[in-house]
Amino acid sequence: MTTIPTHIDFRANVQRVDPQMPASVRQATTKFLGTRAAVVDLVGLDRWQTLRQAGHDLRLHTINYLDHYLTMLEERVTQAGGHVHWARDAAEARRIVLDIAREHHVTRAVKAKSMATEEIGLNHALIEAGIQTLETDLGEFIIQLAGVGPSHIIVPAVHLTKEDIAALFREKLGVDAPSDPIQLAAIARAKLREEFLAAEMGISGANFLVAETGTLVMVTNEGNGRMCTTLPPLHVAVVGIDKVVPDLE
Repeated sequence: MTTIPTHIDFRANVQRVDPQMPASVRQATTKFLGTRAAVVDLVGLDRWQTLRQAGHDLRLHTINYLDHYLTMLEERVTQAGGHVHWARDAAEARRIVLDIAREHHVTRAVKAKSMATEEIGLNHALIEAGIQTLETDLGEFIIQLAGVGPSHIIVPAVHLTKEDIAALFREKLGVDAPSDPIQLAAIARAKLREEFLAAEMGISGANFLVAETGTLVMVTNEGNGRMCTTLPPLHVAVVGIDKVVPDLE
């Protein structure tokens, strides 16, 4: 049984931070905040707050009637030819995915970014079982090569500079990698496209599960989500029950 720590020693953690990390994080988050502020300004603050409240009300409604919507979702997914598996905890979720992989003789898997799979330690379980498992979100791909965990829920490699990533690609991929973001992305794209075509299983999360239609919805700014869910012959989505919404509207 895993013990969840009740105290995090932030002071000790700070002592282990790479000296370059604060500057990298500051530069990236300043850009994110500026972009977000521009979007809020474009939409209009009043409408922005209205949309946020609508999202809050929708989530609350769904949670209050979760038994109804989960039952509906399972029925619709099954009608569409999918299979729904229920996991009570991380260990059971890992076991279900491994059983599916073994049943289909999977040796290689590609993954779209999923915090749920990160939280349950799915990658480690798959690799330990002899299944080559590759993250295909650019940021997740980078930190997997580096052998570290994500530093941010949206931008997992935010703590790395382009020079860090170029050095990592030279070391791990054996390529001539300049510290140019466009060329680094092109190197990753070439590598990942080989993996998309070779994988027997694609793994993803979901931003929404639509109960009325059994639809899995992903919101992404990279093409890797579509590649993971459509190219391999088998798709497994690991999704928390909190992601359910009533209908497409």
